[in-house]
Amino acid sequence: MSSNITIDLTKEMERFLKSKAREFNLPLEETLKEIISQQVDSRIDLGKGFYYDKVLKKVFDRKNVDVGLTKTQMNIFHTILKSQGTIVDVEAIKKSAWKDKNTSIFTLRNMIKQIRDKTYYGLIKSHSSRGYSAGF
Repeated sequence: MSSNITIDLTKEMERFLKSKAREFNLPLEETLKEIISQQVDSRIDLGKGFYYDKVLKKVFDRKNVDVGLTKTQMNIFHTILKSQGTIVDVEAIKKSAWKDKNTSIFTLRNMIKQIRDKTYYGLIKSHSSRGYSAGF
């Protein structure tokens, strides 16, 4: 389906669009299509009304309110999200969340609990003695 749409742009919007066109090295029309496409494809449904916005890099609830994950919680979430469909071992999660710091399993479990408290329990599945996976 193709249709012609006319949009009146403010000067600020036009400047933004032209700068993005240079950045993408595309004509204005193609740049606008790319920006819209990114917005349409930017959400990952996490279930139970929650979603992750890839552009904003935030998790939102069913009322479109940012759940407020901390930097460490977001690192844990991203690690599990990137490996969707597979189990991520505890050491890989700890390394991504705390870099080289020696962190206990109890600290990781507490962070997982906090993510679940801000979202819902089934978002992250536990696999005893193996690690965690995405539950959506």
